Amino acid sequence: MLTRPTQATAHGGRLSRRAWPAVFSILLVGLGMAYSLAWPGLVSHAALWAAPRDIWSAYRSAHYVGWGDLGGVYAAGSRLVTFPGLLLLLAPLAMVTGAAGMTESFPFSLPHPTAWLVLGPYEIALSCLALFAADALAERLGVARGRRAVLGAAEVVALWNVSVVWGHPEDAVAVGLALYALVLGLDRRFAGAGWLFGAAVATQPLVLLMLPVLLALVGGRRAFGFVARTLAPAIGLLVVPAVSEFPATFRALVDQPNYPNVDHRTPWTALAPGLGGHGQYLAVAAGPGRVLAIALACALGLWARRCRRRPDLLVWACALALALRCFTESVMDPFYVWPVLGVALVACSASSWARLTIGAAVVSFVTIYSNLHLSEWEWWLPVTGGIACMLWLGLPSGRMRLEGLPRSFRAAPISALPSQVMVGAAR
Repeated sequence: MLTRPTQATAHGGRLSRRAWPAVFSILLVGLGMAYSLAWPGLVSHAALWAAPRDIWSAYRSAHYVGWGDLGGVYAAGSRLVTFPGLLLLLAPLAMVTGAAGMTESFPFSLPHPTAWLVLGPYEIALSCLALFAADALAERLGVARGRRAVLGAAEVVALWNVSVVWGHPEDAVAVGLALYALVLGLDRRFAGAGWLFGAAVATQPLVLLMLPVLLALVGGRRAFGFVARTLAPAIGLLVVPAVSEFPATFRALVDQPNYPNVDHRTPWTALAPGLGGHGQYLAVAAGPGRVLAIALACALGLWARRCRRRPDLLVWACALALALRCFTESVMDPFYVWPVLGVALVACSASSWARLTIGAAVVSFVTIYSNLHLSEWEWWLPVTGGIACMLWLGLPSGRMRLEGLPRSFRAAPISALPSQVMVGAAR
């Protein structure tokens, strides 16, 4: 006799399906905090914590949101150059640590900023959203649990730069939300996918490079509604800063100042417009050079229309779209390489054990190598070469195996199945 599963049983099933990302999230938070608090003392015998320096500017801007001054986040001198979605997540914590008198490493660098004891686990945990999204997308592609365990371990290595070393959880949150939007899109749930992707854009606009691929999946009739949902959250957050402090908002979001003498030069640095300064404060505009990446992403979207029945190719196309930023960026930071590596790993996991294993090794190499300070070509060629290798490894060699679906459905292309059957089978 068949019995209907209870709500508790259903929740338990969902939790068990995400057991690996949950384990790896705990591992990343624990190891990340242990590294930041103990590594400098053990290795260099320095009396300080290795808290990521970049997180403090976003955290200071989050204070302004908590104080009700959303319009001043770009004019506050905190060097914020992304959309303010992350600030909404940090603002409640900023109010708590501020009221408790906990110290922060901004504008001056402090050896032991006590707010890091609370902020550190929180921002690393936020980054772990990407682990759950990658696992959900891999499961949607039919990847078995054992291979998803290797995927999760490799994703932890790739996330280390983003959350632990540099403190940019907005990149991981945005990519995680975008991957969940792709999962909903594959299930033909386009309204929810549009809102999720809009939340991703409001957190970090780099995921806009994936938009043409998602529009190829959505189709022409639903494209307008999807774009409207994609843009609505970001416009809602940016209208107040644009009206209140337009010059500062324009400089932060359009010019996108970056510092080639501090970060990593690329072959395109000489072509970037100069913004003044000298020495380590020499600034160039990263924003105009990204127009080329957007144009190439639109061309990629036109190609993706031909493979909209191939979920594995759509995932690979999203990885290629994110790689366009790394190939065309005027100034690079080590954490810029994570989005393409994270998505390419999912594509590798859907191909074979061999490709996933080699891909995990390549990701480890690129993640470690990207933190080295070398000359322009010594740094750029190995890093972009590693990204190209990941794209090659993730390129599907045959038709996707729809593991986990009923046998009678495995021969049919995904778009040929009724939407309600696909959703039910995916669940």
